Amino acid sequence: MCPVNTSAVGMGWRSKVTPRARASRGWRASATFVAQAALLVGVTIGLSGNTTSLQVVAPATRVLAAQATHSRPVKSVAPIGATAPVRTTTSTAAPPPPSGAEIVPLPLPVVTTTCADALAYLAAHQAPGFVDSCGDGSALGHLGYTCWNIAGRCPNGAKIIHIACPAPFVYMNEAHNSWTLIGQGSGIDTYGQGTAAEQAFCNPRR
Repeated sequence: MCPVNTSAVGMGWRSKVTPRARASRGWRASATFVAQAALLVGVTIGLSGNTTSLQVVAPATRVLAAQATHSRPVKSVAPIGATAPVRTTTSTAAPPPPSGAEIVPLPLPVVTTTCADALAYLAAHQAPGFVDSCGDGSALGHLGYTCWNIAGRCPNGAKIIHIACPAPFVYMNEAHNSWTLIGQGSGIDTYGQGTAAEQAFCNPRR
C-alpha cells in the first residue's frame, strides 16, 4: 500500500493523498470505466443479437401467416380512383315489325252463315204454310228454289222452299219469293245474286 500521511481535523479524519496514490486511483477509475464500457457493449451486443434473431424469426412468421391465409380467396381491390367494371346482361327480344308496314288481317270466310241460320230466317220471314229444307244439291240445280203447286215438283198444292247454299242473299230471296207466289208480294230475287266471291262459294253446292 502507498504511504499516506493523515492528520486529525475536528471529529473526522482527512486523508492526505500523495501523487503516487493519486495516479493509482486514476488507474483504478479508468479500469472501472473500461469494465463498465465493456459491460455496456456486451449488453448492446446481446440486444443486437436479440434484435437480429427477431429479424430472422419475423420474416418466417410473416411467411407462415401468408401461407395460412393463401388458401382463402383473395379479394381484389381496385385502385383508388379506378372505375370498377360493371357486369351487364343482355336479352334477345323479338324484332319489332318494320316501320310503316301494313298489317293485313286474315280474310274472313266469304259466307259465315249455315243451314241453321237459313232455316231460322225462313221461319221468321217466309209466307205462311211453306216447308223448308237446306242442303247441298237440294234446289234442283239452283242456289235456292221456292215452289207452290207445280206438278212433278210440288204437286197437290204443296208449298216448299229448298236452299242449296246458306248464303244470306239466297235464303232472303226465297223468303221474299214465297210472298210473291201467293200474290202478296212482287218481284223475284229482289236481294240480288250476291258478290262474285259468294257466287264462287255457292256454285259448287247447286
